[in-house]
Amino acid sequence: MENEEIIFRKLQEHIDHMPVGFPRSKTGLDIKILKQLFTIDEANVALELSMLPESLKRIYPRLKKYGYSMDQAGNILDTMIGKGIIFGRKKKYYSKLQYAIGIFEMQGGRLTRPLAEDCKEYGIRDFKNEFIKKNVPAQIRTIPVGRSIIRENFTDTYDNIRDLIMNTKGDIVIHNCVCREGLDLLGKPCRVSDLRETCIALKGIAKSFIRAGKGRVVTRSEMLTLLDEFEKAGFVLQPENCREPELICCCCGCCCGVLTMLKQFPRPADHYTSNYYAAVDTSLCIGCASCEKRCQVNAVSVDAEKAFVDTGRCIGCGLCSSGCPAGAITLQKKARVKVPPPDHKKLYSKILKKKLGTFNYAKVAIKYMLGIKV
Repeated sequence: MENEEIIFRKLQEHIDHMPVGFPRSKTGLDIKILKQLFTIDEANVALELSMLPESLKRIYPRLKKYGYSMDQAGNILDTMIGKGIIFGRKKKYYSKLQYAIGIFEMQGGRLTRPLAEDCKEYGIRDFKNEFIKKNVPAQIRTIPVGRSIIRENFTDTYDNIRDLIMNTKGDIVIHNCVCREGLDLLGKPCRVSDLRETCIALKGIAKSFIRAGKGRVVTRSEMLTLLDEFEKAGFVLQPENCREPELICCCCGCCCGVLTMLKQFPRPADHYTSNYYAAVDTSLCIGCASCEKRCQVNAVSVDAEKAFVDTGRCIGCGLCSSGCPAGAITLQKKARVKVPPPDHKKLYSKILKKKLGTFNYAKVAIKYMLGIKV
């Protein structure tokens, strides 16, 4: 039996091979996080899982060496799904889960103060350059809040939050934001709002949450009312970066791990996906600074009683526009519009192909078809 440190290092490397990896930390935070999430037995089991779902029957030959019967192996895997450290589907299909968006988000309701502290530090120190990469499709993007779009500025369906909600199939689940939950544990509550149920799960992710007993199902009408509350509070809308998203995060700059990482870059707009930017009509601006207060990425400032937008920082969320009493700020569509991939599967295929290159991506597909762990 290999010693514990070797097993957890192998697990870090195994998760790092996912479309969005789990990079090694110089300070050892990666291993500290894994040890709080996985037992040593669970780490060994996770090492035998692929990045794509496989049946228990296909996985079991890799687990026999640990002395488990097929039923025991299935029970261990089901327990790991319940802990939010691997992914599972109905009919006993399992796969490893990436750190984020993935394992971290599944810790809602389970976070401890030490884990929250380590995850926050890891995000800023080690993970930001993995999660946010120039010229690599982002996992999530920013779309405008509803009231920031003027009538003549046509909005595509995938950039319209209400269209996304009304057109989605299946249940809609609302659940607590794990980022705010973590900062509550650290004694740093959200400065924007007391609301905590601000993460929206759709389609396959909604089914996963329902099976795990997490969150609550809401109607489309209830969800639209909640979106009005989120806009009033000042949350940035961040759906999964595809035309049929499975998740929508409603985020703030003080808590959200994504926005916190994004703000570390001098020009966040260069690293993120958004089809809009804010523009100020100085002849209408009254210098009230409402826009500056509502901006979650420090892109708007007021000088000489006039608002100014740093387009290198602006992510096109529209909060400044929707909160402007003088109507001085509007969202403008970028000259080059980015059309997101069709769905969840195509998004992650695109990310993985960019990470591996076409040749190595093809090798992964062939290995999977042959039943080899990937």
